Amino acid sequence: MAPLAAAPRPAPAVAVRSAPGAASLEFVENKGQWDARARYAAALPSGRLFLENAALTYLFVDPAALPRHRGAPAETAPALPGDQVAGHAYTVHFEGASRQAHPVATGPTGEVRNYLQGSDAKRWARNVGSFRRVQYAGLWPGIDAAIYENAGQQLEYDFALAPGADAARVALRYEGAQAVALDAATGDLAITTAVGRVAELAPQAWQTDAQGRHQPVACRYTLSGSTVRFALGPYDHARALTIDPKVIFSSFTGSTDDNWGFTATYGPAGNLYSGGIAFGPGYPATRGAFQTKFGALCDVALIKYNTQATGPAARVWATYLGGSGTEFPHSLVTNALGEVVILGSTGSTNFPTTAGALSRRFGGGTELEPFQGGSSADILANGADMFVARLSADGGTLLASTYLGGSGNDGVLDPDPGVPATQRLAANYGEAFRSDVLLDGDGNVYVAANTNSPNFPGLGAGFNGTYRGGTSDGVVCKLPPGLGAVTWASLLGGSGADAAYSVQRDDAGRVYVSGGTTSPNFPATAGAYRAARPGGVDGFAARISADGRTLERSTYVGTAGYDQAQFLQLDAAGNAYLLGQTLGGNFPVTAGLYTNANGSQYIQKLDADLKTSLYSTVFGSGTGVNIVPTAFLVDDCERIYVSGWGGSTNSGNLGGSTRGLPVTADAAQRTTDGSDFYLAEFLPGMVGLDYATFFGEAGGRGEHVDGGTSRFDKRGIVYQAVCGGCGGTQGFPVPPGANTYTNRNGSANCNNAAFKMDFQPEVADAGPRRALCASAAPVALGGTPAGGVWSGPGVQRTAGGGYQFVPSAAGPGAFVLTYKVTTSGICQATLRVRYQVAPATVPEFAAVGPRCVSSPAVALVGAPAGGTFSGPGVTGNTFSPQVAGAGTHTLTYTVADSLACGAATQQVVVTSPVQAFASPDTTLCADQLRPFQLRGNPAGGTWSGPGVSASGLFTPPNTQNRGGTFELTYAVTQGVCQTTAVRRVVLAPASLTDVPLNLPVCAAAPQYAGLAPFDCVMMPALAGGTYSWDFGDGSAASTEAAPTHRYERAGTYRIKLTARYAGCEVITQFAPLEVGDVFVPNVITANDDQLNATFQPRFTCQPASLKVFSRWGQEVYATADYHNNWDAAGLPAGLYYYLLRDADDRQVKGWVQVIK
Repeated sequence: MAPLAAAPRPAPAVAVRSAPGAASLEFVENKGQWDARARYAAALPSGRLFLENAALTYLFVDPAALPRHRGAPAETAPALPGDQVAGHAYTVHFEGASRQAHPVATGPTGEVRNYLQGSDAKRWARNVGSFRRVQYAGLWPGIDAAIYENAGQQLEYDFALAPGADAARVALRYEGAQAVALDAATGDLAITTAVGRVAELAPQAWQTDAQGRHQPVACRYTLSGSTVRFALGPYDHARALTIDPKVIFSSFTGSTDDNWGFTATYGPAGNLYSGGIAFGPGYPATRGAFQTKFGALCDVALIKYNTQATGPAARVWATYLGGSGTEFPHSLVTNALGEVVILGSTGSTNFPTTAGALSRRFGGGTELEPFQGGSSADILANGADMFVARLSADGGTLLASTYLGGSGNDGVLDPDPGVPATQRLAANYGEAFRSDVLLDGDGNVYVAANTNSPNFPGLGAGFNGTYRGGTSDGVVCKLPPGLGAVTWASLLGGSGADAAYSVQRDDAGRVYVSGGTTSPNFPATAGAYRAARPGGVDGFAARISADGRTLERSTYVGTAGYDQAQFLQLDAAGNAYLLGQTLGGNFPVTAGLYTNANGSQYIQKLDADLKTSLYSTVFGSGTGVNIVPTAFLVDDCERIYVSGWGGSTNSGNLGGSTRGLPVTADAAQRTTDGSDFYLAEFLPGMVGLDYATFFGEAGGRGEHVDGGTSRFDKRGIVYQAVCGGCGGTQGFPVPPGANTYTNRNGSANCNNAAFKMDFQPEVADAGPRRALCASAAPVALGGTPAGGVWSGPGVQRTAGGGYQFVPSAAGPGAFVLTYKVTTSGICQATLRVRYQVAPATVPEFAAVGPRCVSSPAVALVGAPAGGTFSGPGVTGNTFSPQVAGAGTHTLTYTVADSLACGAATQQVVVTSPVQAFASPDTTLCADQLRPFQLRGNPAGGTWSGPGVSASGLFTPPNTQNRGGTFELTYAVTQGVCQTTAVRRVVLAPASLTDVPLNLPVCAAAPQYAGLAPFDCVMMPALAGGTYSWDFGDGSAASTEAAPTHRYERAGTYRIKLTARYAGCEVITQFAPLEVGDVFVPNVITANDDQLNATFQPRFTCQPASLKVFSRWGQEVYATADYHNNWDAAGLPAGLYYYLLRDADDRQVKGWVQVIK
C-alpha cells in the first residue's frame, strides 16, 4: 500500500504490466513446449526468433492481420480465407559450423514461465527460465558467437575470433527468404519476406588494444547467392577480433506479444492474479511464406504478481494455457492453497485437459465473432466451449481441466451488430465473455454463464433441463474439485436471449445468480420482487437450492428500457445487492440515498428471498452510460465498492464516457480524458459517496477490459485487470511509491496492465484462509484489531494469553474458526476464517545422485505431483550444482494440498573439479614430423585427439602436405567431475607447385575456369596464418585469408600465395588459371562436313535457356537447358534471331546466319 503524498486516500498498491522492463528481449529456454530443434526462443516485433544448434530461425506474421481494438490505427492486410493469417519464416544457417556447437544461455532474468499448451501432456513445460544473452562456443575453430539485446533495444550478434582464427570460416546461409540483397549505398543486408523487411546493418569490426580501446577494422558483407560472408581489411591476426552486425525489423509495426487484459483476482496472501490473452507464434513447419490460423497464435496468459515487491521480483510466474484455436479467460478465483481456478472459453479441439476430466472432447458450435468490428482473426470459426481449469499454486501443474459444454456454443454471447446495443445482451465491448466462477469451502466449483446447447452436461440433476429457445439461455452448474463430473446443472431462461453473469453462495449453500434477459417468459416466480416483465432488455436475480434441484425464487429487475444486472453480492444477512446498467430513465430511487439525476448505473438491495426491494439508486453523469462494470463488493459493514471502465473502446456498443462522473476531493486522480477506469466506495446504506477516483492514462487510447471479471476482496481491496497502453503508449499511471513490475509497455499495441487499490476501510480482519499439514507446528492466531477472542476446533490458549491453532488437535478436515472483537467502532464484531488441515504423508523424491559443480542442471521429480522443491541451488523443479556450489546439500520435496501433505529430503554431494592445464600451443613446419611427448598438469590424466596416444605421445598425422590444425584434449577425472584442457598443434603445409585451385568447371566451356569478367574465390591450404596473395595480373597483393578477385580480361594467370604460420614460411604456386572470353558466333554451316554445324555460344558458365525466332518473329526452337546442339534441323537457310538467358537472369540476344 503506497499512499499519495497529498491525499489521505491510498494510491494503487501496485501497478503492473505483463511486458518486461528496460531490457525487453528475453531468450526463453525450450523444455519441450516447442519443436526440439529450437533450444531457445525470443519474442520479436510481429514474430519470434528460434535459436537452434547451428542456425537461427526467424518467423513473422503479418502485423496488419493481428487483432486491434476499435479505434486503433488500421493497416491493410491481404484478404485471406476465414481466420487465416499470412506469415513467413526463414533460417540463417551457420554454414560449416561444428556439429558440437549449441547455444548456451547466460544472465537469468529470475522469472518463471509455464506452458500448458495442447492436449499432449508431454509437451507441457513448467518452471521455464529466461535469459538475457545466448552464446555459441566453438561455432568454427577459434570462433564464438553471442546474441543479445543492445542498449538501443536492437537484436545484436557478435562473432568473436580468437588469435589466429580464420574469418573466412564465418558464413551465413539464408534459407526461405524471398530475397537477400546488399544495399550498395549503405552496405546493409536486406532480407525480404512476404510480410515485411528485415535489415542487418553494415557490420563493424574491431580489435582491442592493451588499454581496452576499440581499434576499428574495415569490414563489409559479401554475398554469393544466398550466403553471406565478411570481408575484412588488414588486422593483427595475433590478437582477438570482433565482428558485430545489428538486426532491425524495419517494417514490422505490430507485436505478437500483445497482451489483452480480461480478468483479475486475489490470492490468500494478497497476491494479484491477472488473466488475459497473449499472441505469439510457434516454431514454423516450413520455410518461406505460409498461412496459419490466428487461433494458433493466441493463448490464455495468466500471471501472478507479488504486490509487496517491485521490479522483476514482482512477477512470481506466468503460465500460458491453450490449444491450436483461440482461448479467452472470463473469470479467476483462488482457494486457500493458492491454487487458481480459471473459467474461460475455447475454440481449440486440443485444449489441455486432464485424465478423468468431465470431457476431453471439443463440442463446438456455430461460428462466432465476439469482437465485432475488430479483426476477422478473432472469429471462433467452429464455435466455442467453456473450459474450467485448476492450476497448482506455482502455476506449473494442471491439477484438473475439462471442456464444459454441449453441441452448441457455450460461454460466449454473440454480439450481433445487426441488433441495436440497447436491444441485445452483449451491449458493451467485451461483454460476450461475461460470466463468473466461485468456489465453496470444499473446493467445489460454481459457474454462471450462457449456452445454446440443449444437451449441456448435468441438466438431469438440476431444476430445469429444457432449453426454451432463443439465442441463448443462462446456465448455472456445480462441479466437484476434480472437475470429473457435473454435480448439477440447470438452464435459466425463456424464449429470448438469456445469460447468467454473476454467482454467489450464502451460508446455507444456496446459490444466487444475476444476469440479463430479453425473454417475455423468463421463469420469474410468484411473489418475487418483479414477477412480470418490465420490458426491453431486463436484469434478473435468482436463488437456487443448495442441491440445485429447486429454483426457489426468481425476479426481473429494471425498467421498460435497457437494464442488466451484471453483478450480484450478498451481505452478512444474506441480502442480495445488484450492480448494473440502466437506460430506462425511471429506475426507482429510494428517498434519502445518494443519487445522481438520470444516472445510468444502478445499485439495488433486495432481501434474501428476492421478494422486496430494500433500496435502490442510480449514479452517473446523467448523459448516458458511463462505465462497464468490472468488479463489485459489499463488505461486512455493508459498504459498497464499484469498479468499471468507460470511453471510446465502447463506441459501436452502448458508448459512453467517464466525463461527468462524481469524484471526491481526496481522489487519487480527479480528471479524466473520458476513457478511464472509475472506482467508488459508497457508505453503508448508500447514504453517501465516501470516495471516488478516476484511474487511467491522460490522453491515451483508453484503458478498458476486453471481457471478464475482476474482484474486490472482503477488505475492500480491488484487483483489477486492464487492457492499457493501446497503440504502444507509455503513460499507464504509476503513483509515487507504488510497487511495479514494470511501467514500460513492451508492445506496439496493447498490454495487460493491472492494479491493486486499497480503499482502507475501518474493518476487523481475522486474517487469510490457511491450509496446513496435520503434522505442522501450532500457528499463532492474530486478528485486527487485537484483543479479540478466538474459538473453534484446534484453537488453544497460549501461556502468554494469546491463541494458537494446533493442526494435530483438530485433525484432518476443514474447520471454521471464529474471531470476536470487543473494540468499539467496528461494524462487525464476529468474523470467521476457514482452515484446512490435510493428513500427513511421506512423498516420493527421486534420487539425484552425486554431481560435479560444472554439471548441467537436473530436473527434480517427486510424487504426488504438484509439490514444491527447495534447497540450495533449487529453482522451481530443477537443481543447479553450479548455483549450489561444492558441498553436501539437503534438498526437500514438500507436498501441501487438501488431500495430503508432508516432506521428503535427500542429500546431494557436489564436487569441485580440479583445474587441468596443458602445455602451450605449438606450430610445426612441414618437415618436423618426429613424434614428441605432451605434458599435462596434474599428472595422471588422459589425452585424446588426432595422432595422440592416451599417455600423450603425439605423432603428426600424414596430411598429404596439406597441413592441419589438431586440437588435443587433456582430461583429468576426480570423482564425478572431469575437467579438460586443450592444446592446439598446427602442422604447416608444405611449399608446393602446380596446386589445383579446385574451382568448379565452366559447364559451357570446360577448358576455362570462367569467362571474363570472372570472380575467382581463393582459399589457402590451411587457415590460421598470415597471407600475401599475388593474383598474377599485376594488381596489388591481398592479405585476406580467402579473397575474391575479379579477372577483367581473358587470359592465363599464375597465382602465388605466400603464407606464414609462426616461423614457417609456405609458398604455394597454383596451377594456371584459364579465363576465357565471351563469344557468340553469328554464322553456322549446317551441312554434312561436321564443321561449325551447331550454334555454340560462349557467354556464361551456368545452365542457360535458348529461344530461336524466324525473321517474322515465330518461335522455331526453345529449350530451358541448352547444350550447344541446335543445328537448325528442318529449317531453311537464312537469318534467325536468338535469346540466351542464364540462371542469374543475364541475357544475350542477336542474330545468327544459317548456311546450308
